Amino acid sequence: MSGQVVATLDTGTLAFHDTQLDYYGKRAAAACGAPVQPDDSKGLPEGDYTVYIWDITDNQQKLVGQLKGHEGPVWKVSWAHPKFGSLIATCSYDMKVIVWKEVNGQWQKAYVDSSHTASVNDIQFCPWEYGLRLACASSDGTVSVLTYVAAEARWQRSVFQAHPCGAQSLTWAPAVHRDGGPAPTMRLATGGCDNSVCIWKSDGEVWAQEMPLLVPAHSDWVRTVAWRPDGSSTVASGSWDKTVVIWKQEMEGHPWRQLCKLAVNGKVEGVAWSVTGSILGVSFDDGDAILYKETDDGRFEEVGKCGESGYTEVPRAASAPVAAAPGFNAPAAAPAPVVNNELAAQQQSVLDAFGLS
Repeated sequence: MSGQVVATLDTGTLAFHDTQLDYYGKRAAAACGAPVQPDDSKGLPEGDYTVYIWDITDNQQKLVGQLKGHEGPVWKVSWAHPKFGSLIATCSYDMKVIVWKEVNGQWQKAYVDSSHTASVNDIQFCPWEYGLRLACASSDGTVSVLTYVAAEARWQRSVFQAHPCGAQSLTWAPAVHRDGGPAPTMRLATGGCDNSVCIWKSDGEVWAQEMPLLVPAHSDWVRTVAWRPDGSSTVASGSWDKTVVIWKQEMEGHPWRQLCKLAVNGKVEGVAWSVTGSILGVSFDDGDAILYKETDDGRFEEVGKCGESGYTEVPRAASAPVAAAPGFNAPAAAPAPVVNNELAAQQQSVLDAFGLS
């Protein structure tokens, strides 16, 4: 595997908590927080709390949008599928979720949800097959699902208790197609401050936790979860306990098992799969990231590192040729033909004795 840095963004003096590319990989939206060096004498670090949108085609960095509406650090951004238009959702420490819509090149608020009672830490639009839905994980312990009802031109909200100490992260399962269409059951994985990973499924608009529960695997907050996009029931979870766990379910309804557990050197802030699900990226609190690839025997091996200095490929271990021991080089193999000649002579003498030569 070979990799390279294809683009960089100059963020100036501001710190960004999340950056996401649109469906076509032509625009980047970045969630802005506080300055890199905030003033610690103030209660909440000052920042402009703006979401920046750049056009990054042809190796350029052209600012094409600034979304101002949050009153605290913006944690996450999520692009909707382009079939629903140009839509972005953002969530913040200010307990708000905002859906933005681009109209004639200008971004405007399409919907604001202020129902959560604590910081909203993660958001993600669902697979397009299930319509325009947005899941939101909050420190109030709940996960809300906002659904756009096109026939009534309104947003509908459902909510369920997910993690008593606070929900940190969530991820949608890819749509499963059966009989020519998507299966009716939607699924979510969540991670929380109770150190657990949970799987949820919907029955209509009612969400319930899947049984049996996943066995405890982390000893600190689960900061990030990511469902593998290859159609398999595989989820990666990353924690502040400096581990990444790969979970797998063979069939729906069967228990989830730990496929493997990776020990890393830093607190995990993000995990993400490549489009095909062949590469797993893991990012840390220091800004660095590691890429892993699954081997034939189900292990995950490190294949690359990403940092401020760029991309570094990690070579796979190669087997060195085995050197011949002294006295056992090529000439030492000469006696072998002698043994074969003696055997041939014995066989010939037997044939001669029976007159068969």
